[in-house]
Amino acid sequence: MKKILLSTVVLTAFSLSIILFEISCKKSADAATTTSTSITQQNKIIYTKNLPLSGSSGTYYCEIWVANYDGSNPQKISISLPSGLFVSYTTFVKLSPDQKTIFFNVDDTKHDTNGTGFYSSNIDGSNAKLIIANSGNGGTLEVAY
Repeated sequence: MKKILLSTVVLTAFSLSIILFEISCKKSADAATTTSTSITQQNKIIYTKNLPLSGSSGTYYCEIWVANYDGSNPQKISISLPSGLFVSYTTFVKLSPDQKTIFFNVDDTKHDTNGTGFYSSNIDGSNAKLIIANSGNGGTLEVAY
């Protein structure tokens, strides 16, 4: 009788350990959600205005602007570039997916391609920096992703 009772206890303990092992190894495919990488719709448009470059015949520069979808509240993005450089009038401004960075073309007044290329800056125009040098005329930005 003692042997039967002892074997029952051992088998029960073994069964419980297998069940615990299976539970601990259970695969779960729960999706992790993070709010830090989510993108919030801003309901803004980004656009350019082409204006004649002062003191230069036939040369234009570009200003980058943002506004609400309905065109209200237009605000110029003031980008500080080195002397002699300007946002190209042929530029196609692109916005990064996180809506914090803009990308655009830069030309120079001497047309010697020094400092020209694709630039990026924060959405407020700060921290402008050259990312691809000497993209040349006719280079366009297609997609920022």
